[in-house]
Amino acid sequence: MRPSVPSLLLGACLLASTIAAPQVHAESNPPPTDPTTTTTVPLTVRDVKVWYRIPTRDKVVFITIDDGFTVTPELAKVLKRHKVPITTFAIAKPMERNKEWFLARDNMTFENHTVNHRSLTFLSVRAQQREICGANRRVARLTGTTPVLFRPPGGNFTAKTKRAMANCGLEHLVMWNVIAEGNVLRMPKGGLKRGDIILMHYLKSTASTLELLLRQIKKDGLRPALLRDYLS
Repeated sequence: MRPSVPSLLLGACLLASTIAAPQVHAESNPPPTDPTTTTTVPLTVRDVKVWYRIPTRDKVVFITIDDGFTVTPELAKVLKRHKVPITTFAIAKPMERNKEWFLARDNMTFENHTVNHRSLTFLSVRAQQREICGANRRVARLTGTTPVLFRPPGGNFTAKTKRAMANCGLEHLVMWNVIAEGNVLRMPKGGLKRGDIILMHYLKSTASTLELLLRQIKKDGLRPALLRDYLS
């Protein structure tokens, strides 16, 4: 006996629902994300830029201070007295130990310098991601803002570092071309130039070194500025 039209329609509906069910199930259970990444923006290695100086017509230089192990009341006074804009590349752990000192600072941004200050040269991409993405999360949790700039410990990086940075949502790798440390300025002949990136570290001598640096900046007709205002 031939099946009736209603029977054929019912069978077609049941078949369609059977085929569609797995598609709905798949959409409701997306694949897990990589826990070492912190961004949904699809950056690539080509997006990552390395900066030793900033091309600008403004008469500015950029003071950056690394690590964060030694912060002093004297440095806090110098920063407050001169209202100096500082780009801090502090390691996550010492920054957490000295959080009251750092969070009391005005005109300072907090960027990424890894969690443990490990040299990245011989680390895999995934190991570098743990250092970089982990620092992003910890700095954001401490300060309420996520880093947008990255400086590799010791200035050591490879192509893998750029890939790890992209996976962590960072596209600016900041190096330097001037060093101010131990009351000594190591700079190009002829003095500071607009766009120079100055490397310092949080040391006992940082307060007096910064005073010396500020006098040189003024002598060369320049002023300090924040890197975030020029790299976005």
